[in-house]
Amino acid sequence: MTVTPSSARDAPTVYVAPIVTMDAAAPDAEAFAVRGGRIIAVGTVDAARAAAPDADLEELDGVVLPGLIDAHMHMERAGLKALDYVSDEDDVDTYLQRMRDSFDDDGPEDPPFEDRIRALVRVQPLLHSLGITGVVDPAVTIDEMRGYQEAHRRGLLTMRTVAMPFLDIGTPRFPDIDAAIGHLDGTGVSTGFGDDMLRIGPIKVYADGEALKGQALLEQPWDDSGYTGLQRISDDDFTRLVEWCGAHGWGVGTHAVGGGAVALLARAYARAGDAVAARRFQAIHAYLEPGDDAIRTLAEIGTIASLQPSIIWHNGAGLRAKLGERAERANPVRSWLDAGAVLALGSDGPFFAFDPRHLMWQTITRRIAGEDEPLSMAEAITIEEALAGYTTGAAYASLAERDRGAIRVGMQADWALWSADPRTVATDALRTLAVRRTEVGGRTVHGGDS
Repeated sequence: MTVTPSSARDAPTVYVAPIVTMDAAAPDAEAFAVRGGRIIAVGTVDAARAAAPDADLEELDGVVLPGLIDAHMHMERAGLKALDYVSDEDDVDTYLQRMRDSFDDDGPEDPPFEDRIRALVRVQPLLHSLGITGVVDPAVTIDEMRGYQEAHRRGLLTMRTVAMPFLDIGTPRFPDIDAAIGHLDGTGVSTGFGDDMLRIGPIKVYADGEALKGQALLEQPWDDSGYTGLQRISDDDFTRLVEWCGAHGWGVGTHAVGGGAVALLARAYARAGDAVAARRFQAIHAYLEPGDDAIRTLAEIGTIASLQPSIIWHNGAGLRAKLGERAERANPVRSWLDAGAVLALGSDGPFFAFDPRHLMWQTITRRIAGEDEPLSMAEAITIEEALAGYTTGAAYASLAERDRGAIRVGMQADWALWSADPRTVATDALRTLAVRRTEVGGRTVHGGDS
């Protein structure tokens, strides 16, 4: 189903249902009122009606949660793959299966520009049907940015999108750090520029490579050869880039899989001062033997832990085969949280599993594909913490913690109606919950009258 966006309802509405607010001060409510795309009251039915006495009242069949935010989703590429693999009549379950079946297909390399618009129009309703109302696209090329901007200009962007500009340093376009800095300096904008629907996030760079290819930069050798992995950017160059970005309004999100790369982030990010928290610097992936000291340092200076349970679900068995016991604490979500880091959960979809129900289940159970035994449960988290990773934490990573991630007065009316409360169902039942309706700023983008 394709959704053509309409303006948010001007007339107020009071919605009645059990509500999981994700607001620590008042975690549960029974009603909320919306006017002009914003939440104007949350609490009892009487309180919501008192705030909007002229409002229509709608009783909802299910449990309301804030709209989920996938903090690491290649949405435009997900849409291009959708054009290739699903018809207009196919639903999200078919899409999920087709993406699993086409795991090794990265999608078209240089699609016609109009296909980028078609791709976004096709994929957004599929993602909305999973309760997702926002994404952080973690590696946006110049052509992808043009696609997002044009979709927004035409009023076709229904997913709140944070675009992280991708600087592939070492390629002809960005042969070195000076070229990357020159490019950023010449744009005239920086992290945070944009509006509620499309905003520029931190830049994206790579510190190391992929774990299953043996490219993650570790502090201890991969094997007896002494090889510790691939470092894609030197310490000096990375530190210089980070310092420049911190001084010029840019955040930095760094692909850092291995502990050696995470340690590099800890050393370099510490040189950026207050910009780390203000511009939402990220440690991306950070799942293979990150050291306790590096985790603690990054958390203390305000680095976001942008983690993807999908990768360890897919790669866990292979890492066990390569590293044995060393793989058991892979994706140490518990350690990041205990250190005080803000956790933003994402999927790295469409290339890895991106159903948020499945990925929250993975962080709780530590199960991995193809194996009966979970990884070490010492790194498991609770459903409440997983929900926070997809709501309040991901909203913070989106530079939108005052607008999204909770059902709270003043917030955008971004919410989803679930068939049951994820906090109270049996853990394995989490993956089968249905999302019956999704709203973005008072617009129905899935279910209801969409």
